Amino acid sequence: MEITAKRSGCWLWLWLSWVFTAIQNSCRQIMVCILRAGPIPRHIAIIMDGNRRFAQRRSMEKKAGHEFGAESLMQTLRNCYEMGVDCVTVYAFSIDNFKRSREEVDALMDLMQHKLEALLDKESLVNQAGIRVRLLGNLELLPERVRHAAEKVMVRTMSNSKAILNVCVAYTSTEEIVHAVQGACQGVLGFESVNRREIETEDIESHLYTAGCPDPDLLIRTSGESRLSNFLLWQSGFCYLHACGVLWPEFSFRHLFLAVLGYQRACSYINQGQKHKSLKGLSSPL
Repeated sequence: MEITAKRSGCWLWLWLSWVFTAIQNSCRQIMVCILRAGPIPRHIAIIMDGNRRFAQRRSMEKKAGHEFGAESLMQTLRNCYEMGVDCVTVYAFSIDNFKRSREEVDALMDLMQHKLEALLDKESLVNQAGIRVRLLGNLELLPERVRHAAEKVMVRTMSNSKAILNVCVAYTSTEEIVHAVQGACQGVLGFESVNRREIETEDIESHLYTAGCPDPDLLIRTSGESRLSNFLLWQSGFCYLHACGVLWPEFSFRHLFLAVLGYQRACSYINQGQKHKSLKGLSSPL
């Protein structure tokens, strides 16, 4: 009798879990439909902040916090894809993060390599959804094993065309701008060595790491901070900034929904600013 009761309780728990998941998925689909009634941001940028605090508050190792953060990224990517977002750019690892303890940096590199290799699986989200993965930053600063995994993922997903995931690693915006200016100067001098011309805004933008993607429409930062932390400074002049109070591993569809809703309220102003920037950039030499 006792065994039967335990089995009955187990089946009841599984059934309730299934019902709860079904209700949750239905609610998410309804909320996606609500958002699609308005403008959906083409490009969402995210500063994934709070992994270490998440681990500290739960008396876990820092590595565990980053692992939870990686899971949150994949779920958020799935949610963005379902909404119809074309491009997602995340700030995964700053050049300044190399100043952290050797133990934490090594753990992050191990996690990064593992997650990159997992993306090669045919059943991974990026392959199932047709998402192209690009790693942006000074990749020469990464360990060779991580750089090799990154290059392999970028080559393997190059033909995916439904959406783009940009992962900024070994990245700061100032380094990106310096890199772009150097590339623009070399391009102008090399292409027009006789008839030199001034460097235009578009020359620099074509050498940014994010070249080929539209500027962000919405930039989200978790953990309650409202700083850009040297992330997409050139590209985010006319995007909607949303500071979310939860830590990154706690970020859910509900928080993404509220961020996109805020963007929709400010969309007309953002579009005007982006249009003004586009027109000004075509005629303004640097």
